[in-house]
Amino acid sequence: MPSPPAGPTRRDGWKLLREAIRRHRGWTIVGVVAGLVWTAAKVTIPSLSRRAIDQGIIGREHGALLKWALAIVSVGVVSALCTGLRRYSAFGVAYRTETELRQRLFAHLQRLHFAFHDHTQTGQLMSRAATDLQQIQGFVVLIPITVSNALTVSAVAVILFTINPGLALLALCSLPLVNVFARRFSGRIHPVSMELQQELANVATVVEETVTGIRVVKGSGAEGLQAERLRGRTDRVFERAMKAARIRAAFMPTLDFLPAMGLLAVLWYGGHQVLNGHLTLGELTAFNAYIVMLIWPLRMTGMLIAQAQRGVAAAQRIQEILSTEPAIVDKPGARKLPMGRGELRFE
Repeated sequence: MPSPPAGPTRRDGWKLLREAIRRHRGWTIVGVVAGLVWTAAKVTIPSLSRRAIDQGIIGREHGALLKWALAIVSVGVVSALCTGLRRYSAFGVAYRTETELRQRLFAHLQRLHFAFHDHTQTGQLMSRAATDLQQIQGFVVLIPITVSNALTVSAVAVILFTINPGLALLALCSLPLVNVFARRFSGRIHPVSMELQQELANVATVVEETVTGIRVVKGSGAEGLQAERLRGRTDRVFERAMKAARIRAAFMPTLDFLPAMGLLAVLWYGGHQVLNGHLTLGELTAFNAYIVMLIWPLRMTGMLIAQAQRGVAAAQRIQEILSTEPAIVDKPGARKLPMGRGELRFE
């Protein structure tokens, strides 16, 4: 019997995810393109608002105010349509990926030798086919959103520098710190995510063994023993979950706080520039709108990293099964048996 393969790495997990998503590149591209159009529409609205304020309100031109208001409504409609298309394509790719991986995992499990099933707990396999695949689905659905967020941050940064370079530097000075904290958060949350997934699989194992062997459990009076086993497993799940919560609690407030400090700096410094005549009220309003637009993508950074790490950890566990080769394989050119009818007949 061949020796078991070495455990898959994070790179193997990413490779499995890329291969699974590549099968649906068409809908993935649709989601990304919809995200591109959504980003373009979103970042256009503050610029239109600036013109409406400077030309319509400050300039007291009713025609200009109506024109820019209608433009904002039109762009908003385009943004809403692209949001719907992006979500539909994202969920479609995510559910198709989950379904195909589940079918692939099930087919591979049926090909594996008896020794593998003798040494692998059924609950572990059930956890991979359920919980782990759900984590992968949750990660895939966020891909178009992540692309849109990255494009939003890049586009907003460029626009801010075209409006006022000095104010842009002041507003974006927190981005390097956000990057540092995001990297540290990613490095710490991944191993905890792996541990949590494993402990959830251990709970599924205890439940599966108890339910399938309930006659033996009750016949031997082992209900208390099984309850104690489950209590120990669930306690470990709680410990790992709280460890992950502590890591999030340590990093997430900082990721929320840094962009807000940029907004405060813009209000203070930009307000002085408006009073001194170096910046129009419309430009300051647009600038603030762009800063607010940055807050949500940066705030989501922690959530996206956490979900990505859970997805990669789940993909590693799936790849661990898929990379196991059966000890008994068919000879080259072996004839396939016809499909049976699920019955035995004695003649």
